Amino acid sequence: MKSYTIREASQKLTISPTRIKQWEKELKGLLIIPRTKNGTRFYTEKEISLLGEVKNLYNEKKNARDVKESLAMLVQPPTINEKEDSISTSTNLVEIVDAATIEKLEQQNGQTMMENNIGVLLASLETYKQNLLEEVKGEIKNGIKKEVVESIVKEINHGKEETIYEINKSLHKAKEEANENIEEITNILTSSTDKTTSEYQEIRTKIQRLSQISKSERKTYSKQWTNTTATSQEIKSMIQHLSKSNEELNKSVEQLSENDRTLLERLRLDKEEMTNEIQQREASFQELVQSFRVAATATEPKKQWWRIWA
Repeated sequence: MKSYTIREASQKLTISPTRIKQWEKELKGLLIIPRTKNGTRFYTEKEISLLGEVKNLYNEKKNARDVKESLAMLVQPPTINEKEDSISTSTNLVEIVDAATIEKLEQQNGQTMMENNIGVLLASLETYKQNLLEEVKGEIKNGIKKEVVESIVKEINHGKEETIYEINKSLHKAKEEANENIEEITNILTSSTDKTTSEYQEIRTKIQRLSQISKSERKTYSKQWTNTTATSQEIKSMIQHLSKSNEELNKSVEQLSENDRTLLERLRLDKEEMTNEIQQREASFQELVQSFRVAATATEPKKQWWRIWA
């Protein structure tokens, strides 16, 4: 059987884990949540189903007493089954009496008389059976209410004892924590006071030492401070001048770099143009040489072979 943690169960029921724990305390004895060996809660489909019923009852604005009564009827079906077995037994007895009476009437009277008596007897038996069922149901309901009330009273008394114990325990724990906090605060205040006193003495000593400085020394310090201030102003002005010069130098370098790039681009274009022109002239020269060769070949006179021997 699949089990779930309290967080998974709260997600399935769309409620908080704190609410589940609260219901477990309120319905103690009726809503029993299993635990592992180390005390961790786990939930099966059965517990999740019961929690779903509890959620529906609270959503219907039921009070805690009504919820406990309804939950008791769900988790204690054996008592109801025993009562229903009693109803079934009584019904079977009625049916046995009914059959025996019918057989006796059949032996004593004729067919017509038997049918009339059977009808009357069946009606009487049906009435008796319904009355018996109502009585048994009433007993079941009263018995369940009594058991629920006793269980509730018992749980309330038990809850009071636990509540008083928990309150006393919480008060004792809070008292101990308060005493510890008071002691800690006292120690902190004491140490802070001692530290503040020593610091005050140290500051007082320094003030006394400063008071012992002569007026001439104060003037000297004042003059040195004035000179230092003037020097600082000069250094600041120099830094501003150097910064401005640096900016101008950077601008000049950028301008020279831009001029160099422009010049290089122009030289590259001129080189390409000259290369193209040289190639064109080379091609024209080759064409001219070729045309001269063709013309020379066409105009050269043919030699006659007999003129060799003349």
